[in-house]
Amino acid sequence: MIIKPFSFYGRRYYLKLELAQSLIFVSIFILCSLLALWQWQRAEESRLAEVAQLESESRQKQGQITLTGHWLKAHFLLDNRTHKGKVGYYHLGLFKPANSLNSMLINLGWLPAPIIRTDIPSPKLVTGLQTISITNIPLSTPVVWTSDHWPSPKGLEWPKRIQKIDIERFQLASQQNIEPGYWKLVAGKGKLIDIFQSSPYLNKHKHLGYALQWLLIAIAALMVGFFSGIKEYDEKQ
Repeated sequence: MIIKPFSFYGRRYYLKLELAQSLIFVSIFILCSLLALWQWQRAEESRLAEVAQLESESRQKQGQITLTGHWLKAHFLLDNRTHKGKVGYYHLGLFKPANSLNSMLINLGWLPAPIIRTDIPSPKLVTGLQTISITNIPLSTPVVWTSDHWPSPKGLEWPKRIQKIDIERFQLASQQNIEPGYWKLVAGKGKLIDIFQSSPYLNKHKHLGYALQWLLIAIAALMVGFFSGIKEYDEKQ
């Protein structure tokens, strides 16, 4: 299809649209536009997840309890935990409240793993009487396909690197009675990066960036298809 010639800077041009070429560029435009829409929807999902997380944290704060006691020497590193795309551990400690016969399993937060797998970090637990705030969190037990033999840093007895939470085994290893609940440290010395502190802000803006990228590619494909069809008018034709 040839569109009526037009002038530009003293030269005459015409637009010739080939069917096959037009279909290719239009298809690219539609595909990239759909991908941009999909990423925009992902950004909206991340925004809603951020709102849900804030609401969840607010509910958790309402259910916080404050205890005074001390940390036991037994502690653990829960393997294969990620934070912002980096692999690391959850640091689990046993806290024994004052005037209590049982200890509590508490997640102190996330810490990064060394580059070399055999290098096991050895975070320190604070000593002496401590006052902490904790909140209850759900306990999930993943399926572990490898043997969980609990290695520890070279020359140290604790912490043990573990693949899953096994309270009965914790009791045998620590020689302590442990309550069946699972808790997260909200405030107190020794707190690390919050285990549920994901990056919805970064995820939301990452998806918006991808959406803009696909939209620009779609516009570029449409413009390339349009300008490639412009030919200089030859009076001899």
